[in-house]
Amino acid sequence: MRKVPYKQARVPEVRKPVLTGSWHGKDAYRLGRKVMLGTAMVSVVYPLLSIMLSFDSVAVRLVLALALVLGAAASLYTMGVQNGTGDAAFAEIMYQRYAEGKEIPPAERERCYHPQKGFFAALLGAAPFILVAAVFAFITGPSYYTLSPLPGWVQNLWRVNEFGDALGYYQARAGFGAMDIYRIITRAMVMPFVNVAMPLGESAVLWVERLSPLFVCVAPFGFGLGYTKGLAARSQIHAAIEIGERKKRRKARREKKRRMESKTPERLI
Repeated sequence: MRKVPYKQARVPEVRKPVLTGSWHGKDAYRLGRKVMLGTAMVSVVYPLLSIMLSFDSVAVRLVLALALVLGAAASLYTMGVQNGTGDAAFAEIMYQRYAEGKEIPPAERERCYHPQKGFFAALLGAAPFILVAAVFAFITGPSYYTLSPLPGWVQNLWRVNEFGDALGYYQARAGFGAMDIYRIITRAMVMPFVNVAMPLGESAVLWVERLSPLFVCVAPFGFGLGYTKGLAARSQIHAAIEIGERKKRRKARREKKRRMESKTPERLI
């Protein structure tokens, strides 16, 4: 007779009731500061890794840039899942207190899970970076080639009339202004996209600069998306606990059965 393989019973999804909090309370601003710090770290890592991953092939640059951007978004996504799970667990405790008729302070109720809190916090954290990128996108334009400094031995030729007039163009240099500061900061925040656009020409880089407010939002959006998975993560935790409890009960039944069999008196013939 063919033996049917044993299949473990599927544990149903375990969802406990939660007390819904506020999407724009004080706790959301605390999460916004976390997103701001995470976005700042991304803006530092982007230029460092993009310089190391610069290749002649545009296709290779595109693949590496996508991997870098997705990695940054995944990092903030994980942060969002952790914070969403923590708020969901806190919301379960607050619901139990609420069901028992206990008073819930406003600050504790605001801290409870709300599905839109993560996106609000992501918008708060990304707001300074979006603002800088938006200002630069509005004022940016095509960047032109600037002359490199002349070597020292050419300085003696300034006094010669024939050469002085020709070299006079090198004295007309634009200083380092606010536009250059904006360009450095903004390109650091969207460096993977700039790294892909550079081989395609100045017009492609200009489009990246003008769309930089949208590109800046990619990594923070991962936090908001991850936060929405807080309830699902709590459900998986409860399911894992239920599986562990089932294993304990099954093991206890086996141990009880084994002890009962060992105590059964032997039958005399």
